[in-house]
Amino acid sequence: FQHYYITNNLRMWYGVLIALLLEVVVSQHGEFILGVEHKFGVDGEWIRRANVILPSIKQSSLPAHNIPQFIPISANERVEDLKSIGDKNDTLYYIRVPHKAVEEGEKLDTNSYVGLVVRACSLIESDLTHSLNIHMDSTGYVTGLSLYSTAEECTGRITTATSFNTECSVSFPIVGASPDVHSFISMKEKEEKKKTDESQDKRSFLAKYWMYILPVFLLLMMSMGGQ
Repeated sequence: FQHYYITNNLRMWYGVLIALLLEVVVSQHGEFILGVEHKFGVDGEWIRRANVILPSIKQSSLPAHNIPQFIPISANERVEDLKSIGDKNDTLYYIRVPHKAVEEGEKLDTNSYVGLVVRACSLIESDLTHSLNIHMDSTGYVTGLSLYSTAEECTGRITTATSFNTECSVSFPIVGASPDVHSFISMKEKEEKKKTDESQDKRSFLAKYWMYILPVFLLLMMSMGGQ
Protein backbone atom coordinates (compact mmCIF):
# COMPACT_ATOMS: atom_id res chain seq x y z
CA PHE A 1 0.00 0.00 0.00
CA GLN A 2 2.88 2.35 0.86
CA HIS A 3 4.52 1.66 -2.50
CA TYR A 4 1.22 2.44 -4.29
CA TYR A 5 0.89 5.73 -2.35
CA ILE A 6 4.46 6.79 -3.22
CA THR A 7 3.95 5.91 -6.89
CA ASN A 8 0.80 8.00 -7.11
CA ASN A 9 2.55 10.94 -5.45
CA LEU A 10 5.43 10.69 -7.89
CA ARG A 11 2.99 10.68 -10.81
CA MET A 12 1.22 13.74 -9.43
CA TRP A 13 4.47 15.69 -9.03
CA TYR A 14 5.54 14.53 -12.48
CA GLY A 15 2.40 16.09 -13.95
CA VAL A 16 3.00 19.33 -12.03
CA LEU A 17 6.62 19.45 -13.26
CA ILE A 18 5.53 19.00 -16.88
CA ALA A 19 3.02 21.82 -16.54
CA LEU A 20 5.68 24.15 -15.11
CA LEU A 21 8.18 23.28 -17.84
CA LEU A 22 5.54 23.93 -20.49
CA GLU A 23 4.84 27.36 -19.02
CA VAL A 24 8.56 28.19 -19.35
CA VAL A 25 8.72 26.97 -22.95
CA VAL A 26 5.61 28.93 -23.89
CA SER A 27 6.91 32.18 -22.38
CA GLN A 28 10.20 31.85 -24.28
CA HIS A 29 8.71 31.18 -27.70
CA GLY A 30 5.75 33.57 -27.70
CA GLU A 31 3.18 30.77 -27.89
CA PHE A 32 0.43 30.07 -25.41
CA ILE A 33 -1.10 27.13 -23.66
CA LEU A 34 -4.53 25.65 -22.96
CA GLY A 35 -5.14 23.12 -20.23
CA VAL A 36 -7.51 20.31 -21.21
CA GLU A 37 -9.59 19.09 -18.27
CA HIS A 38 -11.96 16.13 -18.05
CA LYS A 39 -14.28 14.34 -15.65
CA PHE A 40 -16.51 11.26 -15.60
CA GLY A 41 -20.19 11.78 -14.84
CA VAL A 42 -21.98 14.94 -13.81
CA ASP A 43 -20.72 14.67 -10.21
CA GLY A 44 -17.13 13.88 -11.16
CA GLU A 45 -14.13 16.03 -10.28
CA TRP A 46 -12.41 18.09 -12.94
CA ILE A 47 -8.73 17.24 -13.44
CA ARG A 48 -6.22 18.41 -16.02
CA ARG A 49 -5.74 15.64 -18.56
CA ALA A 50 -3.35 17.31 -21.01
CA ASN A 51 -1.69 20.55 -22.08
CA VAL A 52 -2.09 21.98 -25.57
CA ILE A 53 0.58 24.36 -26.86
CA LEU A 54 -1.09 26.48 -29.50
CA PRO A 55 0.52 28.42 -32.36
CA SER A 56 0.83 32.16 -32.13
CA ILE A 57 -2.23 34.07 -33.34
CA LYS A 58 0.04 36.06 -35.66
CA GLN A 59 1.07 32.80 -37.37
CA SER A 60 -2.40 31.27 -37.43
CA SER A 61 -2.91 32.03 -41.13
CA LEU A 62 -0.10 29.63 -42.01
CA PRO A 63 -1.34 26.03 -42.43
CA ALA A 64 1.89 24.61 -40.97
CA HIS A 65 1.22 26.43 -37.69
CA ASN A 66 -2.34 25.13 -37.25
CA ILE A 67 -1.17 21.88 -35.66
CA PRO A 68 -0.82 22.26 -31.87
CA GLN A 69 1.31 20.16 -29.55
CA PHE A 70 -0.90 17.89 -27.45
CA ILE A 71 1.01 16.75 -24.36
CA PRO A 72 -0.94 14.31 -22.17
CA ILE A 73 -0.49 14.00 -18.41
CA SER A 74 -0.57 10.23 -18.08
CA ALA A 75 -1.15 10.23 -14.33
CA ASN A 76 -4.38 12.20 -14.79
CA GLU A 77 -5.94 10.21 -17.63
CA ARG A 78 -7.62 7.78 -15.20
CA VAL A 79 -8.34 5.29 -17.95
CA GLU A 80 -9.08 2.44 -15.56
CA ASP A 81 -11.67 4.58 -13.78
CA LEU A 82 -13.26 5.38 -17.13
CA LYS A 83 -13.41 1.68 -18.01
CA SER A 84 -15.02 0.78 -14.69
CA ILE A 85 -17.91 3.22 -15.13
CA GLY A 86 -18.12 3.43 -18.89
CA ASP A 87 -19.97 0.15 -19.34
CA LYS A 88 -23.16 2.03 -18.52
CA ASN A 89 -24.62 3.67 -21.61
CA ASP A 90 -25.87 6.64 -19.62
CA THR A 91 -22.43 7.59 -18.22
CA LEU A 92 -21.21 10.86 -19.71
CA TYR A 93 -17.67 12.03 -20.36
CA TYR A 94 -16.99 15.77 -19.95
CA ILE A 95 -14.08 17.70 -21.42
CA ARG A 96 -13.36 21.44 -21.32
CA VAL A 97 -10.73 24.12 -21.97
CA PRO A 98 -10.48 27.75 -20.79
CA HIS A 99 -12.43 30.24 -22.90
CA LYS A 100 -9.34 32.40 -23.48
CA ALA A 101 -5.85 31.29 -24.48
CA VAL A 102 -3.52 33.01 -22.03
CA GLU A 103 -0.13 34.37 -22.97
CA GLU A 104 2.67 35.38 -20.64
CA GLY A 105 1.61 37.99 -18.09
CA GLU A 106 -2.13 37.41 -18.54
CA LYS A 107 -4.39 36.10 -15.78
CA LEU A 108 -6.37 32.94 -16.43
CA ASP A 109 -10.15 33.26 -16.05
CA THR A 110 -11.02 30.06 -14.17
CA ASN A 111 -14.74 30.81 -14.30
CA SER A 112 -15.12 30.71 -18.08
CA TYR A 113 -14.74 27.48 -20.05
CA VAL A 114 -15.81 25.94 -23.34
CA GLY A 115 -16.70 22.27 -23.10
CA LEU A 116 -18.53 19.34 -24.60
CA VAL A 117 -20.16 16.11 -23.44
CA VAL A 118 -20.08 12.67 -25.07
CA ARG A 119 -21.08 9.19 -23.98
CA ALA A 120 -18.22 7.52 -22.15
CA CYS A 121 -18.89 4.18 -23.86
CA SER A 122 -18.23 5.75 -27.29
CA LEU A 123 -14.65 6.50 -26.22
CA ILE A 124 -14.13 3.06 -24.69
CA GLU A 125 -15.43 1.20 -27.74
CA SER A 126 -13.23 3.26 -30.06
CA ASP A 127 -10.23 2.00 -28.03
CA LEU A 128 -9.79 5.48 -26.55
CA THR A 129 -8.85 6.81 -30.01
CA HIS A 130 -10.44 10.12 -30.91
CA SER A 131 -9.88 13.52 -32.54
CA LEU A 132 -10.17 16.76 -30.62
CA ASN A 133 -10.57 19.99 -32.58
CA ILE A 134 -10.30 23.39 -30.90
CA HIS A 135 -12.08 26.22 -32.72
CA MET A 136 -10.61 29.69 -32.08
CA ASP A 137 -11.09 33.21 -33.36
CA SER A 138 -8.32 35.61 -34.39
CA THR A 139 -8.12 37.18 -30.91
CA GLY A 140 -7.29 33.98 -29.04
CA TYR A 141 -10.75 33.10 -27.73
CA VAL A 142 -11.96 29.51 -27.93
CA THR A 143 -15.33 29.43 -29.70
CA GLY A 144 -16.01 25.70 -29.59
CA LEU A 145 -14.77 22.12 -29.26
CA SER A 146 -15.37 19.07 -31.44
CA LEU A 147 -14.64 15.47 -30.50
CA TYR A 148 -14.91 12.57 -32.94
CA SER A 149 -14.54 8.85 -32.21
CA THR A 150 -14.81 5.80 -34.44
CA ALA A 151 -17.58 4.10 -32.44
CA GLU A 152 -20.97 4.66 -34.06
CA GLU A 153 -22.94 3.07 -31.21
CA CYS A 154 -22.35 1.47 -27.83
CA THR A 155 -22.51 -2.33 -27.81
CA GLY A 156 -20.85 -3.11 -24.48
CA ARG A 157 -17.43 -4.00 -25.88
CA ILE A 158 -14.50 -3.57 -23.49
CA THR A 159 -11.19 -2.17 -24.71
CA THR A 160 -7.68 -3.30 -23.81
CA ALA A 161 -6.21 0.17 -24.43
CA THR A 162 -4.36 1.61 -21.46
CA SER A 163 -4.14 5.28 -22.51
CA PHE A 164 -5.88 7.84 -24.69
CA ASN A 165 -4.83 8.18 -28.31
CA THR A 166 -5.73 11.77 -29.13
CA GLU A 167 -5.22 13.65 -32.39
CA CYS A 168 -5.54 17.36 -31.65
CA SER A 169 -6.00 20.19 -34.14
CA VAL A 170 -6.91 23.86 -33.98
CA SER A 171 -9.11 25.74 -36.46
CA PHE A 172 -8.89 29.46 -37.07
CA PRO A 173 -11.44 31.45 -39.10
CA ILE A 174 -10.69 31.81 -42.82
CA VAL A 175 -10.64 35.45 -43.86
CA GLY A 176 -12.38 35.88 -47.20
CA ALA A 177 -11.65 38.43 -49.90
CA SER A 178 -12.66 41.97 -48.96
CA PRO A 179 -15.16 43.76 -51.25
CA ASP A 180 -13.91 46.37 -53.74
CA VAL A 181 -15.58 49.31 -52.05
CA HIS A 182 -13.83 51.98 -54.13
CA SER A 183 -15.04 50.56 -57.46
CA PHE A 184 -18.56 50.16 -56.12
CA ILE A 185 -18.68 53.77 -54.91
CA SER A 186 -17.34 55.04 -58.27
CA MET A 187 -19.99 53.07 -60.16
CA LYS A 188 -22.78 54.43 -57.97
CA GLU A 189 -21.50 58.00 -58.42
CA LYS A 190 -21.53 57.62 -62.21
CA GLU A 191 -25.08 56.25 -62.13
CA GLU A 192 -26.26 59.14 -59.94
CA LYS A 193 -24.57 61.69 -62.21
CA LYS A 194 -26.20 60.17 -65.30
CA LYS A 195 -29.65 60.29 -63.66
CA THR A 196 -29.08 63.90 -62.62
CA ASP A 197 -28.04 64.97 -66.14
CA GLU A 198 -31.02 63.24 -67.69
CA SER A 199 -33.45 64.84 -65.25
CA GLN A 200 -32.05 68.34 -65.80
CA ASP A 201 -32.19 68.27 -69.66
CA LYS A 202 -35.94 68.47 -70.38
CA ARG A 203 -35.73 70.10 -73.86
CA SER A 204 -37.67 68.70 -76.79
CA PHE A 205 -36.13 66.36 -79.34
CA LEU A 206 -35.79 69.17 -81.95
CA ALA A 207 -34.31 71.58 -79.42
CA LYS A 208 -31.59 69.10 -78.46
CA TYR A 209 -30.67 67.75 -81.91
CA TRP A 210 -31.44 70.65 -84.33
CA MET A 211 -27.77 70.98 -85.33
CA TYR A 212 -27.90 67.43 -86.75
CA ILE A 213 -31.36 67.68 -88.30
CA LEU A 214 -30.86 71.06 -90.11
CA PRO A 215 -28.05 69.98 -92.49
CA VAL A 216 -30.00 66.88 -93.48
CA PHE A 217 -33.11 68.97 -94.10
CA LEU A 218 -31.19 71.51 -96.25
CA LEU A 219 -29.57 68.78 -98.34
CA LEU A 220 -32.94 67.17 -98.87
CA MET A 221 -34.49 70.50 -100.03
CA MET A 222 -31.59 71.25 -102.37
CA SER A 223 -31.84 67.84 -103.97
CA MET A 224 -35.60 68.26 -104.51
CA GLY A 225 -35.10 71.78 -106.03
CA GLY A 226 -32.52 70.47 -108.49
CA GLN A 227 -34.95 67.89 -109.78
